Amino acid sequence: MLPERLTHRPLADADIPAVCGFPRTPEELYFLFPRAVWPLTPDQVRAALPQRRDPTVATLGGRVVGYGNFATFEEGRTASLGNLSVDPDLRRHGIAAYLVGVMIERAFVHHDLPELTLYCFNTNTPALLLYAKLGLVPMALETRVTPWGDSIGLLKLRMDRDTWRGRAVLAA
Repeated sequence: MLPERLTHRPLADADIPAVCGFPRTPEELYFLFPRAVWPLTPDQVRAALPQRRDPTVATLGGRVVGYGNFATFEEGRTASLGNLSVDPDLRRHGIAAYLVGVMIERAFVHHDLPELTLYCFNTNTPALLLYAKLGLVPMALETRVTPWGDSIGLLKLRMDRDTWRGRAVLAA
């Protein structure tokens, strides 16, 4: 685990270059931001922000180590978590779990939404295992074609507010 405590805050413009360094390959970029073009640039991130809600960074000792937002948002109905990414040097240390937890709480407590969804490609096994552990369940599967021509499955996962509350009670 990490030696310091994770914190979070809204994305600042000065954070964007760090976020651009999170994807190491075109494939990783496709998984976290399918409409982006390799390599991820600050201009691409800035251009997407007007269509996003609650862009949030996770920080460790003042360093930006994770990023996420709501890719879609319907007031009073639902939001979809998007662009979730973690510094490649710090993966598998709980940062993604922390950030997803922050965004889930933001959806259910701050925005009082009844549900949260997210999309994840079938080949992103670590993410799928994390989402299952956090209580998100698959509800649909779509076929997509990657920029390099492979067919891939895109899973839609969901959690409702009541399930989240029940899990929070059990964890307490």
